[in-house]
Amino acid sequence: MVARPGDDTRPSWLVLMTAVTAGAAAVLASVFAFNLLVGDAATQAAQHNLVVSYMYWSQPFIYVMAGLLAGVGDGRRGPIRAPVVGLLLASICWLMLRKQNLLPSEGNVVAWLMTAGALFALGGAMVAPLIKDYLGKAVAALVVLGIGAFVWTYLNLGTISGIAQRELITRAGGETRAMQTVPVPGAGVSLLDSENTTVLYTTETNNGGRYRISGVPIGKYTLSVKDPVTQVVVTDAVQVDRSITGGTRWEGVALPTLTQESGPLFE
Repeated sequence: MVARPGDDTRPSWLVLMTAVTAGAAAVLASVFAFNLLVGDAATQAAQHNLVVSYMYWSQPFIYVMAGLLAGVGDGRRGPIRAPVVGLLLASICWLMLRKQNLLPSEGNVVAWLMTAGALFALGGAMVAPLIKDYLGKAVAALVVLGIGAFVWTYLNLGTISGIAQRELITRAGGETRAMQTVPVPGAGVSLLDSENTTVLYTTETNNGGRYRISGVPIGKYTLSVKDPVTQVVVTDAVQVDRSITGGTRWEGVALPTLTQESGPLFE
């Protein structure tokens, strides 16, 4: 068989193995990187919200790169094998997300992964023969763009922190003897969406009454703090800002006042 001008002289299996290996490594790295964006306090609902937007912008870089590698120098076989490579990589991504319980209940993400895998890889394979002499630079550029997009996403996360306190009144013989502001440990802290319908992040105040929730996308939320003694829930609208621009203002939460006699606490 005589090779056509511009065809790759490497064996077809080697081209495929290169595309699959590089693509699979990129998929593994992207899923690992996603875990760096998710704070410890994130609920499953928050993880599902994040993974949808993350997969929509991160995976095309990988599928195009794999398509370029699969179609390099071969305008005839590249567009045939590249979609298969893209579907394989999308399947690997789906399996990893499923194993980590990161897939939302709706099937939109799965359908998008498979469609994007085939189409973006096909696009990369069709372009590959045209930029054969610059293939290495094109792949490197995709890697740099992908890393840059990840860094930008990471920098657009914020942190919200503060302290839960209450006024404690000490009485003796029916008279007030002392009044002091004390921290409230063990208070349940939740961060909900702005409509106050979905719990996105949860944590508890420490022994000093302090709380901290990191890895939160910038935006408007509802802060909810549950008093461990009275079970009263205090809510407040908060704005989470970028950490690199100064971060979110420190949030102090005032819980109901308690009165203390010589015996147990009561309201």
